[in-house]
Amino acid sequence: MSQIMALFRTAGARVSSDRAKKANLAAVDARDVLAKVATLPITTWNYISQGPTVRHIGPMAQDFHATFGVGDDPTHINVVDAMGVILAAIQGLHQIVQEQDARLAALEARLAALEARDLQRV
Repeated sequence: MSQIMALFRTAGARVSSDRAKKANLAAVDARDVLAKVATLPITTWNYISQGPTVRHIGPMAQDFHATFGVGDDPTHINVVDAMGVILAAIQGLHQIVQEQDARLAALEARLAALEARDLQRV
């Protein structure tokens, strides 16, 4: 068993995400996920079995389950769900940045036009 654990630690974990193994696909509102992530309590903590010197960071499974309504049960966070939430939140942030970039470009163009008009008056 220790050889398996050593291999797992060395090689990392793989999560099956094959489209052929999934059903009932539904689109996700990335902005909604981002808003939920913003309200999710994130704390540092230690597992009782590890003692206080080994710190971790993240949400409590109960909060994650209540916020996103995904996973097998309210006491575990599935790695697939955590990755999905992270990626959706990044997409939500990207959408906001793109919109702000477009707004900033429009404002800069408007400012340049106003400055050009004012220079013509002088």
